[in-house]
Amino acid sequence: MNLYISRLHSLEKIISRLKSRIDFLNKRSGRFSFYRLMVFITGTTLSITGYFISLETGWIITFISLAAFSIVVHCHNKLLEGIRRCYTYLKIKEVNLARMNVDWEKIPDPIINAPPEEMTTEKDLDLVGKNSLHNLLDVAISFEGSLLLRKWITNYIPGQKEILEKQKIIKELSALTRFRDKFILKARLISKRHLECSKISDWITGSENIQLPKWLLPASSVIISYILLFVFNSLDLIPSVWILVFMVYFLIYSANQKKIGKIIEESVELESQLKKLTSLIVYIEKHSFEKYPELNSFMNIFKKGKESAASELKSLQKIISALLIRENPIFRIVLNVVFPYDIYYSKKLITVKSDIQKNISVWMEKLNELECYISLANFSYLNPDYVFPEIITEAESFEVKTLGHPLLKRVSKVCNDFSFDKENEIVLITGSNMSGKSTFLRSAGVNLCLAYAGAPVNAEKFRISLYELFTCIKVTDSVIDGISYFYAEVKRLKQLLDEFNNDNGLKKFFLIDEIFKGTNNKERLIGSRSFIMKLSELKGTGFISTHDLELVHLEEEIVTIENYHFKEEIVNGKMEFDYKIHPGPCPTTNALKIMEMSGLPVK
Repeated sequence: MNLYISRLHSLEKIISRLKSRIDFLNKRSGRFSFYRLMVFITGTTLSITGYFISLETGWIITFISLAAFSIVVHCHNKLLEGIRRCYTYLKIKEVNLARMNVDWEKIPDPIINAPPEEMTTEKDLDLVGKNSLHNLLDVAISFEGSLLLRKWITNYIPGQKEILEKQKIIKELSALTRFRDKFILKARLISKRHLECSKISDWITGSENIQLPKWLLPASSVIISYILLFVFNSLDLIPSVWILVFMVYFLIYSANQKKIGKIIEESVELESQLKKLTSLIVYIEKHSFEKYPELNSFMNIFKKGKESAASELKSLQKIISALLIRENPIFRIVLNVVFPYDIYYSKKLITVKSDIQKNISVWMEKLNELECYISLANFSYLNPDYVFPEIITEAESFEVKTLGHPLLKRVSKVCNDFSFDKENEIVLITGSNMSGKSTFLRSAGVNLCLAYAGAPVNAEKFRISLYELFTCIKVTDSVIDGISYFYAEVKRLKQLLDEFNNDNGLKKFFLIDEIFKGTNNKERLIGSRSFIMKLSELKGTGFISTHDLELVHLEEEIVTIENYHFKEEIVNGKMEFDYKIHPGPCPTTNALKIMEMSGLPVK
């Protein structure tokens, strides 16, 4: 906790310094605006005066005035660029502070804001959507990177090797704060729009890429002879045959103009996207990771081959920049009259795209993975008191110390210790309303998802086996589909039993909150007993919370069942909860007391 507070204060100091720096630069910018105006007025006045003296004097003063004005404008633009850079960096740091404090109002909405489906673990544990785990973690700069991170934290069939490899890279990357910040900063400075890797990849590898005839460029080179013939004709050395040659060139160009226009149009549309991608790849390639072996091995994909990813993408970027020049109608005419400009760069673009095709998918895949690693490394850095879990495969284990919920503010968070003592253990949790049963279940589930994504977890110790996670927590009815709350829960629990028939080598880990609360007491008790007894015969373990105190007697009948509870106390007419899990069944209930304290009649 001390390390967390130290890092929090450090971040607050950085934000304070950035704000002071921006205020200072804004004042300088105001002075530069005044300087620009004064240089313009003074230069104009002196130039007019100079012309009254002599034409030469006027031209000299005008030239000096324009030069001075250009210098002032250039310096001011550099200053404005610095202000924008500081402001963007400030926003990155402020969002990081909000993530540390779990201040949802200041955390940006997720890039992919598709709500989770009904009756899924994503919804039960708030893994995706607004104010979710994905929302808290995600600092991706592309849609694909954000989507991949979403897949990582909803991977319920993990592998130990994959988890450990991710942990190594995240640990190394969490130490590289400057690299992570500059990576995000570069992307934001180029464009506020998120990168769309799939569009770039489809544009480069698409099967419908337009092709130009191989003979087109050699044939269009007749323009060189047309210019020479024009010059000779101007010198009265030959007749006006250049017109005929020019018409041949014009016909060649016109015949392929539709294809050329389509090629250039597609390229220009992706210019800002490609510029952002190129800038990021160049930055990655320039950075040295020699001190970080796992990260260095991961980044080598961008440097393999005769031409690195950066050099090939820069070549592509230069061609598109050249094509952007001809977007001006006057430049387009002039450039194509003296040189087969469109044809030359269109052919060159096709060639470079062909060279990149074999590697672009791998580069994009690795870039998206890097975005996920940066998101999780950032989460690790902002929560230095969180630990990386220990993954156990030789025996079943679920042992946690000071387990908390990462989506809750620290000031209101209560952590718990817990461990399973038996194989295939089922823990029945009883307790009063609002005592912390649901939060404890969600804490276990969310941290399992973090652990399987390779990320640190909200605990001091987290020693777990590989499980396949299943939840039944936020069950809702559906008016549209005509499904009642009880039937929705029945369908969800039937899915759990069906999952036991799909043996993938992993034990099932289930989290069931307030089992069968949608029906009457008698049938709920019979159904709950039968379902729990069935679970005890299967290869699974987990937590089941309930208000039915009669179910605690199952501990006497089934050796793998253990009772735990959350409790409350009434102090000075108010209920107080410790939100701590305790062994044994709950000794008290509070429903009638809540009703009475709220002013409802209770007899």
